[in-house]
Amino acid sequence: MQSLRDKLLKAGLVSEESAKKAEAEKAAKPAPRPPSSSSSGGGFDRRDARPPRRDDRPPRRDDRGPSASRPPPPRRDEPAPIRVPKLPPLQGSKEAHRLQARKQLELDKQLRDLVHANTVPLDVGATPFYFVTRKNKLRRLEITAEQAKKLELGELAVVERPDPDKIEHALVLPEIAQQMLALSERSVRFLNKEGAKVGFLSDEEINARSSEADAPAEPEAAPAAPAVAPEEPAQPETFITIKRAPIS
Repeated sequence: MQSLRDKLLKAGLVSEESAKKAEAEKAAKPAPRPPSSSSSGGGFDRRDARPPRRDDRPPRRDDRGPSASRPPPPRRDEPAPIRVPKLPPLQGSKEAHRLQARKQLELDKQLRDLVHANTVPLDVGATPFYFVTRKNKLRRLEITAEQAKKLELGELAVVERPDPDKIEHALVLPEIAQQMLALSERSVRFLNKEGAKVGFLSDEEINARSSEADAPAEPEAAPAAPAVAPEEPAQPETFITIKRAPIS
């Protein structure tokens, strides 16, 4: 059987040289690879045919956009929330009494610390100095003539020291008495200061109540909590002369 090359040469369609050149080029080409078993018979590659994996993860913050982290704007038809302020307790209620008692305890501690830190030692002597307690009882201090003179000149003052179970009295400098007067008018029992005179008595009052001062001086009980006595109104100023007992 004649080959295609021989038929072409015999028919004169190609020359001997062209036929040899075509055979050489055909020999130089690599042999074609046989089709793989996965693609034989018109089949398809299973790796390429697998469906893509489903991603159920939530989108990242960057994917949500800049407005994703912001709260939704309020609806125009919704009114703004109203903040109701905390109301004070009703007068006379248990909570009001507790609040009043707590304030009184804090004030007593503040006054007590102020007196303890600034008490002037009492120099016991033969000169009596009279003053009135918050319960309007006449009391006297037996001190030296020098300390009595300082009280008269306003260089010393008589104040209360509210201990937890009683009220004592002490001497302090006038500037300390001024601080206590600003906290509680009743805490200062005698102060001779221009514009803020406290505890002055007339000669007649001292003479009429001298026996009251001779009675044993018992420490006054501190105000019971929760009741807090109201501040007494300021009394009109009265200038008097301090009486002293003669020195025997």
